[in-house]
This record gives sequence, C-alpha cells and structure tokens, in this order.
Amino acid sequence: MKCFALQLDPVWENPAESRGRIVDMLARAGDVRGALVVLPEMAESGFTNNPARVADGKSEAFACDQSKKFGCYLQHGFVQARGDSFVNMVAIASPQGSIVARYAKTHLFTPTKEHAHYQAGDSVTVAKLDTGVRTRPAHDMSNQGATKVNAVDAEQLGSMCVAPMICYDLRFPELWRHCALGGAELFTLSACWPAPRADHRRALCIARAIENQAVVVACNRVGSEPNANYAGESFIVTHTGEMLAAAGGESEILSATIDLVQLRAWRAKFPALRDMRRGLLGHCDIKDR
Repeated sequence: MKCFALQLDPVWENPAESRGRIVDMLARAGDVRGALVVLPEMAESGFTNNPARVADGKSEAFACDQSKKFGCYLQHGFVQARGDSFVNMVAIASPQGSIVARYAKTHLFTPTKEHAHYQAGDSVTVAKLDTGVRTRPAHDMSNQGATKVNAVDAEQLGSMCVAPMICYDLRFPELWRHCALGGAELFTLSACWPAPRADHRRALCIARAIENQAVVVACNRVGSEPNANYAGESFIVTHTGEMLAAAGGESEILSATIDLVQLRAWRAKFPALRDMRRGLLGHCDIKDR
C-alpha cells in the first residue's frame, strides 16, 4: 500500500483557507488512488486553544469530499465539537467518501493548557483499510531474509489494520501497545510537534515502530504560529526502524510504498508481540471507527 504525508503550513485559525492549501497539495501529490494520505494534527487551523473559532462542523464532509475526489484514504486532523466541549480529532475518510475511522486525542498537552480547552478521548482506534490487493499466491521470501508466507496470509493481503495517533500520544507507549495487540500494523501520527523537540519525535517514532513491529507514518506541520515554530521533518519508518522517506523543513509531499508481506513475515519470524504478557498492560477500549 502506498502512503503519503502532506507536510503543510495551516493558516492560523482559518479552516477555509487551510482547506484550500490541503486541496492544492492533494492535487500536486500525483496519483494517490488507493493510497493512505495523512495530514498533520489540526490541519485546518494550527494548534489552537480557541476551539470555538475553528470548529465549524464541516471538517468530516470536507475530508469525505476530497477522499472521494482523489480516490484515496485521507486522514484529516481538525477540531470537533462534542457536547459542550471540543475534541482534537483525526478521521480517516475512504475512497468511497465515507468516514471509516475516528480517533480523539487521548493525551492532551498540559504544558500548553490543551486539557483546559479540550475533552480527552477514552479509547483507541484500529481500522481495517482496503489495500487494493485481491489475491496474491503464497511464495517463498527466503531470499529476502523473511519466512515463507502461507496461503492464508496471502488471502489476507487485501487489508491493512491502521491505528491513528495524535502528537503527544507518542510519549505514551502503552497506548500504542494496546493498538498493536488489537491488530494494528501501521500507525499514523498526525502532529503539531515543535521544532525544539524534533529529535524526541524521531527517536520515539523509531522506537514505536520497532517495538510494535509496525510501520509509522509521521506527518508533522511546518511554519509558525503565535506560540510555536515547527520544523516539519515528517517521515515514514518501517517495522525494523528503516527510514523509507523523510522530509525537510518546508511544505512537502512525502510518499513511500509499504511492503505488508515483509512486515507480516517478520512478525511470524520474530514473535515478540505474541510473547508479550498482556495481563501486565491493563485495559483499553479499542474501536474500529
């Protein structure tokens, strides 16, 4: 499955103009049909503690319109009203133009008082996305250092399990562990991660990929806003910690193709997830949308 990260600079607290920039980047990305395209956290507004200014109720419809227009899965980051409060949300829209997954940020960033303006999520999401692969015969991958993929695995190549995360969630590995145990093979991290801590994001994403034997698509924003500067540096890292693609500090379109066969073969050959003592981890609700 091909994955894209659209590293953009949102217009501060202006969803309409930010949506225009998103559409422009989608148009410039080339053929994204069937791919998973990931946007940064709060891609319509930048990281704001003024949720009432930017939650206009149009975000999911916008994501659905664009995903259908471009024929892709689109992970969109935005602010959404929930009761008398708001949530920092990502949603994945399908190529058919419907929402197939939602995730509300679980860990709110207290140093910037995010917790005073938003309601924290209380569950994680693991969604099954169609890879577009209908059937692939079993074959021997020994020449690639992987175990043999059996017929059952081959039949299951038509889907990939994806777990969306948001920014500060990266610092809490137990959340990712629950998703891995729930079947996640690819994690998407939408972020507004400030430049001074860029090294932390890179190191932690590589660790999350290796320990959960999963791909991580980390999409960060660029530019600046009243409270922070952002370095971008989005990347896509494999289950073994290999960087498939990495961006710089300007608006950029990043892409890479994920080899699901090799990922699953590695999990079968080195079964660390199977050997985990689940009883030590506690409980977390896992939803599929």
